[in-house]
Amino acid sequence: MKRLCYFQKLALVLMVLMGFSAAAYADSFRLRIEDVGAGVGTVVTDISASGVIAFNGAIGGFIVNVTTGLSKPVLGGANNLAELDLNSVNVAGGAGTLRITLEDTDYLLGGDGNQLAFLGTVGGTLTAPALSTVTFNTWVNPDDLVPALGPDQAVGAIGAIGGIPAGSLAAFGAGVTFGPGAYSAAGGTNFLKTGPYSLFSQFTLVTTGRDTVSFDLNSQVVPEPSSMILLGMGLIGVAAWSRRKVSKDS
Repeated sequence: MKRLCYFQKLALVLMVLMGFSAAAYADSFRLRIEDVGAGVGTVVTDISASGVIAFNGAIGGFIVNVTTGLSKPVLGGANNLAELDLNSVNVAGGAGTLRITLEDTDYLLGGDGNQLAFLGTVGGTLTAPALSTVTFNTWVNPDDLVPALGPDQAVGAIGAIGGIPAGSLAAFGAGVTFGPGAYSAAGGTNFLKTGPYSLFSQFTLVTTGRDTVSFDLNSQVVPEPSSMILLGMGLIGVAAWSRRKVSKDS
């Protein structure tokens, strides 16, 4: 009987600890999609701590939006220390601006006091009228800060998004911008890990008419000596992806 009581208490403790762990993740992995001109959007939080966020639906003048975000525990911790991935397909019904932001906090791997490398890669295609553009960037924040996305909400009127937190380091500097056609890029930077850190990514589409855009924006943290190897692999990967896409569209 004593042994049974012991195991019951142990199970209760484990359930409480799991609940605390889930709560820690639940408030951090978030997605915001918005039609900037119309002031319409949605904010979604991964409350189940699954490491997966998915949205499928219209956002203002963007009649098709299929977006997936991936983070811990699904990604990271095997071949790298941390990973955040944003994948999306969008169709615009006319001119407008679409912005997508994905963020997560409390990445722990890497060892405090170590210099780590933050790498970003992106590849995709934009089929759109002249002067339409897509812009990408992804950041690491050593102080575990992220932009304020606002409260969770279904698609509807949306408030302003917060700015890029101080101390954030960008993989693509001021960002990379592309016009219509296939595109790809890779970049990175180093940072000193002093505790939990955050990753966040942002995509902005400015279109002058009906268009279709698809992309995958990936961010990873690796030990610094591995950075050049993985960056080279990323460049090769996005180049191959672009060649296959161009060949398929020809």
